[in-house]
Amino acid sequence: MRMKQRDTLLGIGLYGWVVLSLLLTGCGGVSQAQENAIANKNAKMTPKIANGCGKDAEVKAGDSEDETMTADPRVANGNSMRDYYIHVPTGYNKTQSIPLVLVFHGTGARGSDMEQVTGLSQLADQENFIVAYPQGLKDNNGQTFWASIGTTQQGIDEIRYVDDLLDNLEQSFCIDEQRIYATGFSNGGGMSWYLACNLPERIAAFAPVSGNFYDLDTGCNIKKGVPILDVHGTGDTVVPYMGGPAPEKPDLPLPSVPQWLNEWAKRDHCAQGPNTFFQSGNVTGEEWIRCRDGSSIVHYRIEGGGHAWPVSLGGSPSASETIWNFFKQHPLTYS
Repeated sequence: MRMKQRDTLLGIGLYGWVVLSLLLTGCGGVSQAQENAIANKNAKMTPKIANGCGKDAEVKAGDSEDETMTADPRVANGNSMRDYYIHVPTGYNKTQSIPLVLVFHGTGARGSDMEQVTGLSQLADQENFIVAYPQGLKDNNGQTFWASIGTTQQGIDEIRYVDDLLDNLEQSFCIDEQRIYATGFSNGGGMSWYLACNLPERIAAFAPVSGNFYDLDTGCNIKKGVPILDVHGTGDTVVPYMGGPAPEKPDLPLPSVPQWLNEWAKRDHCAQGPNTFFQSGNVTGEEWIRCRDGSSIVHYRIEGGGHAWPVSLGGSPSASETIWNFFKQHPLTYS
């Protein structure tokens, strides 16, 4: 079911400064692992054809619209419908399969806010991929959020929601099922990590920004290499870089970002790292390489950086472009 396209963009409060900053340029480094990733994963690809190929899409090329889909109220806090915001690139062709990027908002925000914060819809027009901005439900305080710890959190099954959302999108658009990616900010970054542990067979790579990485009640037992790009500022006071009690959930301590990354390196069976591959101003790029299934882990540490989606990661291109460039190097592999 389609909802009327918005005539005006929503305000984004804390994020507002980013909108203007996205007009600036800067230069993110590219790691050796990123340059070699495509060559490292070739024979393991299994071609798949999306059901939506050949169908006329309800959302016109170049448009951004609110959409709704049915949900099981038993796993959606009583809601029978769930929302998402979607942008279809100007060059969309129903006979050509293209990538999909999922972008998850932070606590108290809306999916459409992330279009302004990240500039990813504009980038999608340039690079020809679809962007979906999923919408979280409201918590007990009336704020939108992601239940990124597990289904015990207010009885919301976010994995079921994303799984159903992907089914919905693949049936409606010509999506390359080997090139589906997820990123997000703050609580949405935590959602990216939650998905990395639970849907790596559908989503090829993940890029949390200022993510809150709580212990999952289901654990994280992946069976394949999962590419991760992480961005975090050492001056973040909302999700502290060195971990410990988080202001928003003091009863749930956070691991430090280095600890979290090293745990991922173990899951991915990385043989080497972290190695510094990039340094510019206050941004340092680190990577873990020779990981299983040709995956890699990349971390951009922003010295003194706060709780915000960065404009760039050390120059030009923008941070969103750096994330997209990482995604492009990591199609889905099948172990």
